[in-house]
Amino acid sequence: MTGAVTRGPDAVDQPAAARLSLRGNAPYRRLWSAVAISQTGDWLLFIALPLYVLQVSGSALATSSVFLAELLPAVVVATACGPVTDRVNPARLLAALTAFQAVVLLPLLWLGPGRLWMVYPVTAVQAALTSVTAPAQQAVVPALVPADDLPAANAMVELAANMARLIGSPLGGLLLPVLGLDGLVLGDAATFILGATLLSGCRGSAAPAAVRQATRTAGRLGAVAEGWHAVRGETTLTAAVVISFLGALAQGMFLVLFVLFVLRLLHAGAEVVGLLRGVQAVGGVAGGLIVGAWAARLGARALTVGGLLAFGLVSLITWNSPLLTSDTWWYVALFAAVGIPATALSTGLITGTQRSAPPGVLGRTLSLMQAAQALGQGTGILAAGLLSASISLTALLDLQAGCYLACALVALTSFARRPGPPSARRRGAGADIADTTA
Repeated sequence: MTGAVTRGPDAVDQPAAARLSLRGNAPYRRLWSAVAISQTGDWLLFIALPLYVLQVSGSALATSSVFLAELLPAVVVATACGPVTDRVNPARLLAALTAFQAVVLLPLLWLGPGRLWMVYPVTAVQAALTSVTAPAQQAVVPALVPADDLPAANAMVELAANMARLIGSPLGGLLLPVLGLDGLVLGDAATFILGATLLSGCRGSAAPAAVRQATRTAGRLGAVAEGWHAVRGETTLTAAVVISFLGALAQGMFLVLFVLFVLRLLHAGAEVVGLLRGVQAVGGVAGGLIVGAWAARLGARALTVGGLLAFGLVSLITWNSPLLTSDTWWYVALFAAVGIPATALSTGLITGTQRSAPPGVLGRTLSLMQAAQALGQGTGILAAGLLSASISLTALLDLQAGCYLACALVALTSFARRPGPPSARRRGAGADIADTTA
């Protein structure tokens, strides 16, 4: 047994200090607010658009195609545009692309029974833009906060995303019959414009001249290859890409199998499907608060391994619980609980990547992870669809949970215990960020 550690009078509570630091960081608050606002609009349309397509077409295949239309552009664009994030100021890139996303939505205002085809190019372009904005957002965070605050900062961004899902998802279904699709399109576009306005105040530093020149000299393919070499040369980054793929593969399987699980094994209806998807966001919000408070103490490796193990074990319990009970309250508790390890996993994975990426290739590394996620999700969707006719539903769901446990093994054996950020990136928030707020 070890004795308790006595804290002196000047000891600092690291989680509390991190929270205070983030609250006093105006550029980071702008980023956080932009994520919460723009993603609330995203969830409005993410829920309403497939419902609209289903109402108009009556085709489940056409509805699922809305999701599949996102995958290929995300893989191609995320891989090809990774060097752009390293070459330019990621904060300005993020603001510009967020504003452009509002423009891309406008063709949906002319959507109608004879023009459903318009959904697919709009969805594809939005997915392509998201495959750039997501890595850019993650690349901005290290420029806005001190290195020690990264875990808490990433956890609070996850909290913003889950709050957006919790608010936007039910509103999308509720407001579709009230405002119509046009009203929700305009609402989503407005959240993008407001998000871009907030992001314009996050003036992160531009890429060093040497990095800009190197990416131009190498060319697009050469710059992408440099990103691959950086990932292969650092075990933490290799593990992050592998985990991104396998975790997204599990998520793709979930998208197909979850509804079947509720209908066939729980013998419930669409209302339970919506309820269980909604309470995941409740757990995500709780996870953001909990992980944000303890992330600095636990570290990226512990968050990633622990999050994956807990996620996999809770999933296994969930998928096999119909052998004992089909009571809805039990599954509500499980789906809410899984939001906490999901937040821990995401926070640990992004923090470990931010700290391990060599100077000048963080954007490319994050973009490769984004491409791996899109490829993994598409593979999972196709695999679940093909295998569901020949393999029992419970066995497939257990395989889905096993993907997370396999990821935990990858993280345990390959994630660095304490990946130190390169000295060129070990900066405080005020080093190169101009606070433009009054």
